[in-house]
Amino acid sequence: MTALLRTRMVVAAMAMGIVAALAGGVFDRWVWSLGIAVAIPAAVSIGVRTLPAVARVPAAIVGIAASLGLVIAVEGGQVDDATDAVLSGAQRLLTTEWPSPDRPDLIGAVAVLIATATALATGIAGRRRWHLLAWLPILAAFVSIIALSAPLGEQLIWLLPLGLLGALFAALRPDTALVDRWATLRGERRLIPLLLIAGITAAAVSVPIALSVRADPRRNDPADQTAALLDPIESTLALRGLDPVIDLHQISAIDTAGRALPIRWRTAALSDYDGQRWTPALTLRPIGRRLAPESADQISVEITFLDDDLSLVPFSGAPVTVDAPVETDLDRTVVRLAERRDDSPLAITAEIAPTMADAQVGGVATRAVDDSVSSLNEFAATLAGEGSIIEQLRRIESTMRDDWVLARNAPGGGLQRALIERFLRDTQRGTAEQFATSYVLLARSLGVDARVATGFVATSPPDAGTLVLTSADARVWPEIRLVDGGWVALDPAPPEESSDVAPPDEEPAVQTPAAAQPPIAPPPEVSNDTTTDDNLVDDDRATALSALRLWGQRVGLALGALLLPALFAVLVILGVKRRRRRRRLVRGQPGARVVGAWAAATDRLVDAGLAIAPSDTDGDIAASGVPLVGNAARELRRLAKLSSAVTFGEPERPDLLAEDAATCLGQVETTMAADRSRSDRLKWRLSLRSLRGATRSPVAD
Repeated sequence: MTALLRTRMVVAAMAMGIVAALAGGVFDRWVWSLGIAVAIPAAVSIGVRTLPAVARVPAAIVGIAASLGLVIAVEGGQVDDATDAVLSGAQRLLTTEWPSPDRPDLIGAVAVLIATATALATGIAGRRRWHLLAWLPILAAFVSIIALSAPLGEQLIWLLPLGLLGALFAALRPDTALVDRWATLRGERRLIPLLLIAGITAAAVSVPIALSVRADPRRNDPADQTAALLDPIESTLALRGLDPVIDLHQISAIDTAGRALPIRWRTAALSDYDGQRWTPALTLRPIGRRLAPESADQISVEITFLDDDLSLVPFSGAPVTVDAPVETDLDRTVVRLAERRDDSPLAITAEIAPTMADAQVGGVATRAVDDSVSSLNEFAATLAGEGSIIEQLRRIESTMRDDWVLARNAPGGGLQRALIERFLRDTQRGTAEQFATSYVLLARSLGVDARVATGFVATSPPDAGTLVLTSADARVWPEIRLVDGGWVALDPAPPEESSDVAPPDEEPAVQTPAAAQPPIAPPPEVSNDTTTDDNLVDDDRATALSALRLWGQRVGLALGALLLPALFAVLVILGVKRRRRRRRLVRGQPGARVVGAWAAATDRLVDAGLAIAPSDTDGDIAASGVPLVGNAARELRRLAKLSSAVTFGEPERPDLLAEDAATCLGQVETTMAADRSRSDRLKWRLSLRSLRGATRSPVAD
């Protein structure tokens, strides 16, 4: 029996090993150290199996703590990471994007989950009292891991090896002979409902809960909150104004598929213009090394940060992977290092930025012409002329680059809307930031989606696969979006500054009164507000209903999360009892079915509160149970006599006695159910007294 129980514990540990392998999906890579979270708790449980509970529980806690410490050490973490994994690991996992950064504290949080489930599963598997209950923590851990790696999908294929181990575990029943254990595998029907429940639960948890919390790089959800970020345009101006010029980044090619290194490297992109400035209001959240799916047209390079104050990572196109802990927004417009970078190179993979030739093939994306740019539509159409939208955009670009003047110190060089209007309509002489802003506004007035980008444009070509970006290379430029999602950079600013053109004369000041005039009382205001009290009441009612609906959804989600384990427990209890009753009534010879019917009846009596002593005879049990069965007292006594008859004698027609016993059992159960209220009937059916060794019936099973 000892070998059998240890075998059950090993099978449970193997099942948790599969869950630990699946946990790599949380970080989008294999995390082999999570196997430690299975090995140590399982070994501790096997080693202390024969000790009393007061010793097993502390040993299990020590095993969990030891596995957590070893996992943190293997991943290069510190003691603080182990503390964070226990206290705030779950919260940090749910507040980072998928894939989660493979930081020691987050890996430790997953290790705590796996180690706890392993300790529970192996500890229960080593007890003779319970059979399949050990699979409850295994399935709970399986569901949790699927929820945390939900963007990969439900991955229900992992149920196949778990199902095979479950079948093996079900055959290793601790209270029967070895031959009977293998024989029960053919008739084991309890495993199939458990696996179905696990699959349904995994899908139900991973879809509405985890996908709404954990971001997916393949989705583009709006941000729920914003985080302050240093203005990228102001940073670009500060870098470009440095004297002397300093080196900022060194880029070395790893795999460029035969291409030369791009000279344009973007660090940020801005889409929100409020009439004063481009506002960098973004939600930056930690993310793992993968930022987007693999692309067929991408390059791999190493970037060395030559200045300690830099935190934004430059990319040639849409970012794909970065080999460092970073923070980013959902649109991947900014990728910022989560920790200060040392002198070691940073490996990144990025897509190749599309060109206007790609725009000719796929087309440009459209954008609604709103009030902020509608006043420029006529002016933009004049500059654009006739032709396709691509030809119009190129014509605006060439006109601004060839005919307008770039001057760093041009008067009125800010980004306020009035200064941009003056630059477009009057002076046509301004800064690079004004050229980029004006081009974006003109493109938007034509219905094209456009934005402003900041970064670097190298003035010197790469040397032997290495490119150095300096502070003088800092630039601001416009970009337009293609239908397929890529962004094409344009160059409306002239390639060189012109300082020999005299600035235009200042506009004459508007004549002002010779003396200050006394204030004139304003005319009485006439209210044109047609809003009535009824409308205000309707608005308040709509707001209240919206808030009530939101809270109702939250309460419903919370209740669902709480009721799901309860529903699972109810199904398990009912399934165990139904399986037990069915096996007693249909197995073996008629005499065995008579004894099984009496055992089922005694289980009903025990669930109703009857205490049966090991020395009680069948008659004693029937006499004690009469008050609990109401009008079925005669059937209960009859069933007790039939059981004694087949146990201590050899009746001539046992098949008739089996039919009689089944009829008596049905009458007893029906009467006991009818005499109870709905709530009492539910408590009676879900009672665990008949399943616990201390209270269950001693009648032979």
